[in-house]
Amino acid sequence: MRTFKAKLYAAVPLCALLLLLLTGCAKNRLKEAVDEVNKQCPISLGQVVKMMGATYSDDRVAVRYVIDERLMKIDVMHRNEELMKKQILATYSQPEGDIKKFVDVILDSQAALQFIYEGSLTGEKFALDISPEELRKAQEGDVLSAEDHYALSLQMINAQAPITISEGMVLTCMRDEGSRACYVYETSEPFFSNIASNLDNVKATTRTLLERMSEAEKIDMRRIPAAGRDLCYRYICTEKGDSVEFSFTKSQLVDILR
Repeated sequence: MRTFKAKLYAAVPLCALLLLLLTGCAKNRLKEAVDEVNKQCPISLGQVVKMMGATYSDDRVAVRYVIDERLMKIDVMHRNEELMKKQILATYSQPEGDIKKFVDVILDSQAALQFIYEGSLTGEKFALDISPEELRKAQEGDVLSAEDHYALSLQMINAQAPITISEGMVLTCMRDEGSRACYVYETSEPFFSNIASNLDNVKATTRTLLERMSEAEKIDMRRIPAAGRDLCYRYICTEKGDSVEFSFTKSQLVDILR
């Protein structure tokens, strides 16, 4: 069983690479980091996004991504530009570890950021620009609460829905149900019957998929237990309206997403 988590991460996924940012002048460190990133590209950031490379020129770092348009359409980004910018700035508002080093050197060099997303099927592009001032304000402004981060993630997922996960299965929305967040899927009768009769196995497979998520995806998923929610998966039969579900508690999620 396939679980879906679409999060458009703009943070450059570096570990040892960003140690280069510890020495030398800011602009030289930034150029070196971009060179190292390009040596490792393409870098998968989960089911939806693949980072293809980066460039640094004219005081701007441009990062290029390819989006799997079977799971997300470029026009969703065009329609939700402000939401996307909020989510990216929220990611950078409390950076840690290597991402903090990256943000610090961006600010030191006064470089702008540009994220360029290209559709895998249509080739259509969407570009989002973040100025040094916007990045600095995100760090100096009010810190978003766990609830705010969770609400932004929920909005972004629902902006993309409905999403065809596979033939016979569509993610219709993600609902906040007070004590839990719930992925809601509509499935055809043959698919639904198989899920219903093997629910324990579906849950075990889903747990394995959550454990194997990329770190970028896990960062976003951790916002669910951080906001005090359990996580539910609900499957509804399109023909009969019957439903089955399973869930993971907050503590289980914390353990799964380590």
